[in-house]
Amino acid sequence: MDRVAILDHQFRVAAYVVTWLIQLGYLAWLGLRWRSQKRQSQR
Repeated sequence: MDRVAILDHQFRVAAYVVTWLIQLGYLAWLGLRWRSQKRQSQR
């Protein structure tokens, strides 16, 4: 593989990792908000 192909592959992998981290972080944030609202509705 040439250097451009390797760099392109590394950039693509990094972009996927960042995208998944953002999505999982958002899902965790939604879960925390849902749990908070669930606790408030039980009061």
